[in-house]
Amino acid sequence: MSWHQLTLDVPDDLKDAIVGELSGEGVAGVWETHAPLPGMTRLVFYFGPRSDLERIENEIRTVFDRSGRRNPVVSRSVVEECDWTEEWKKSYTSFPIGDDFFVVPSWEECHCPYDRLPIRIDPGQAFGTGTHETTQLTIEALERWVEGHHIVLDLGTGSGILAIASRLLGAKEVYACDIDPVAVQVARANIERNAENQVWTFSGSIDAVKSHSVRLLLCNLTADLIIRLFPELDRVLQPRGIAILSGVLHEQGEELREVITRFGFAIHEEITRGEWLAVIAEKHVA
Repeated sequence: MSWHQLTLDVPDDLKDAIVGELSGEGVAGVWETHAPLPGMTRLVFYFGPRSDLERIENEIRTVFDRSGRRNPVVSRSVVEECDWTEEWKKSYTSFPIGDDFFVVPSWEECHCPYDRLPIRIDPGQAFGTGTHETTQLTIEALERWVEGHHIVLDLGTGSGILAIASRLLGAKEVYACDIDPVAVQVARANIERNAENQVWTFSGSIDAVKSHSVRLLLCNLTADLIIRLFPELDRVLQPRGIAILSGVLHEQGEELREVITRFGFAIHEEITRGEWLAVIAEKHVA
């Protein structure tokens, strides 16, 4: 089978908007890599043979027009079917993350630097390679806020990378959940590679968690989902429990702060990278 390949370089702050805009166009895959110019990302999209490429390119131009940017050059080509998993693995290599960790693909032979903790990951079909800014922000916050007596809940665990990091940093117990059963299987396999004891996974969401049972809550989701789930976040957190809220765009920050304040939480820290924001908030004392 042949696929249409569209390649374009986009400003870093527009890449998520472009991917989101094209998600309803039957995109079969997206490959993200470095562009030659700083502050830019090269996106490679794959579409089926019957896709309307003119409409797709118009949607791309619409995103650029809305942001007042000059329209990009979009190159087209036709590629033959291949083993996409193996092709993707070629571009996913070891890298440092946060101050303490070194991510190593499970299939790669690589020596971890002596001053870092290795996390061996095979993301499979789950979110959480460690390369996305939201994951990096959560790791950095986790390094500063996790303590040895903490019971941690990783909500929407994906590959399990945050649950693994929590345990390696000394958290007492870690629970990782996801509504995607495939992600839970991926997370379990990665946990077994890295931190076998005191880390548990389950298929489901926060409604299955006992009230006031969590000391540190990891929410690397989206701003809309965090806001919608905030009553549940409040319910499961212990008094003075900490929530690390990531996956938030800068323009969504004010709405999130309003919700945090409404529930009586105190904001201790905000950290940013690119267009992304992570907020660390403490629950009020009951």
